[in-house]
Amino acid sequence: MSSNPYTKIMAKNRLPEELKKFGNIFDSLSRRHGTYYIFQDFLDLSINAWSLDYKMDLVAIRKKYTEKERQLFGQLIHETIHILDRMIVSDNDFYDVFGTFYEANSLTNKHFAQFFTPLHVCQLMAQLTLDKEAQNFNDPCCGSARFSLASNSVKPGMFHSLIDIDFTCARMSALNLMYHGIHGIVICDNGLFAGKEFKGAFIVNRWLPYTKVPQIEFEPNVNRAYSYIRKKLGIVENENPKGNPRTEPDINRNQEVANFIVNSKTNQISLF
Repeated sequence: MSSNPYTKIMAKNRLPEELKKFGNIFDSLSRRHGTYYIFQDFLDLSINAWSLDYKMDLVAIRKKYTEKERQLFGQLIHETIHILDRMIVSDNDFYDVFGTFYEANSLTNKHFAQFFTPLHVCQLMAQLTLDKEAQNFNDPCCGSARFSLASNSVKPGMFHSLIDIDFTCARMSALNLMYHGIHGIVICDNGLFAGKEFKGAFIVNRWLPYTKVPQIEFEPNVNRAYSYIRKKLGIVENENPKGNPRTEPDINRNQEVANFIVNSKTNQISLF
């Protein structure tokens, strides 16, 4: 927890105008509990609001915060939706509330230790590299899913498979996909070695075309998570020389996904 008021002022002054109200609400909580910990609980509560099976300790949350503070978390979620409503005017618009706020705090708080590719650079990259026939988007180091959002703004409707080793990034990405109406999965794992550091996965908007309701499903099983990607990407199960389905451990089949997204020989990323 930071006790330096100058640090807080610096972080707040670096927020863009559209995030100022969000920052004011956030500061009301962080003054007592610390910026990093409030952000973690905000991500968890945001996912829990849109998920029926996300495992988090709500009892501990209720004990940690007063009733007024719990209401402030609700205001943060409400303000997130308002920001996106203001910033996304057309189908080609997108905005990263979570990553933008995270970066502002990275300048003054050691726990926020990452910076992501600027939004306009992501959009330019998507416009230059996106294959018009692409059906899938892959990113083995997705950060807050900015490149995913940019690609969706150029070509909506693709299935997005995202991986990041950082659980904070995985949660930000899942929320960004959900709020932007993108169907995909976000796996918290090592993008090069499947299953090595798996912490869970989020299947996003699976039923959106049918229910018209955004949703995040938490998947704690590593094999089911990678199986979902394999089916969506059309990765065919290998067979042994006799033509029978192979019986190697699931972890080897999971690695097929990692090798599909990142070529293990050339280390080139297969984005589309």
